[in-house]
Amino acid sequence: MPVYLSNGKLFGTVCAIDPEPYAFTEQEIETIKRLSSVVSVIIENAGKSSYDEFDDKLMRLEKLSMLGQLSAGLAHELRNPMQSVRGFVQFLFEDQKSNPYREIVLSEMDRMNQLINDFLMATQPTAPKREYYNVNDLVSEAVDFMKNEATLHNIDITLLVEVPKAIVHVDKAQIKQVLINLIKNAIEASSDEDGKVEIALRMDNHQGVVIEIVDNGPGIPVSIIGRIGEPFFSTKEEGTGLGLSISQRIVQEHKGTIRFENLVDGTKVSVILPVDGE
Repeated sequence: MPVYLSNGKLFGTVCAIDPEPYAFTEQEIETIKRLSSVVSVIIENAGKSSYDEFDDKLMRLEKLSMLGQLSAGLAHELRNPMQSVRGFVQFLFEDQKSNPYREIVLSEMDRMNQLINDFLMATQPTAPKREYYNVNDLVSEAVDFMKNEATLHNIDITLLVEVPKAIVHVDKAQIKQVLINLIKNAIEASSDEDGKVEIALRMDNHQGVVIEIVDNGPGIPVSIIGRIGEPFFSTKEEGTGLGLSISQRIVQEHKGTIRFENLVDGTKVSVILPVDGE
């Protein structure tokens, strides 16, 4: 029985073979026809899925290309003048360090500078400068760094489990940047009442060391979970959509992966890094 695609093109045939030749009944022929139609639908859907995935990747590459051109211009046109303006602001307010406007201006300028750095990091990444570190130390430092921010948001942050000494060959600054970004997101996503963020480590014999960051927030809507990490896509009002994109790229360059999973109450983000034999 022929298998036709929706455009009328013949894809192939469905063949029924019996070692004892006999004439097919009308019911058997009708069954094969239905099977042929089912196969046609499956092939169409499989093709559409792969095309959609290809188009999605192509769109991401185009966005990154546009981002690269934009960031290159921004870096040269904004960074140097901003540093000069920041220096003059500090000089003008030298005798008024308690003035609240001074802190507001400097804080906003630092935020703008960080935004430019994010653009550059996303499009002109530096090669990791790898050394050997105990993963427990890296995670502990990141958690300690974020404890003050968690306290400001009334979020309880805890490091639950530590693995036996596991050595990873990584760029310490880059991996800490990833962990701090993910913990920050977890803090911001946590519930307003009894908010908590839990960080756990475990070993996976097949993949390496797994760093799990769990919050008790509302979770990620199923409709957008596939877009997490896409440049310029953010659910935050003031978000740029670059933080997770940069984090994913850094982890991938370290031959690791990041996974996002909705729980019954909250979200779990898993960072998997290969463990070095040293």
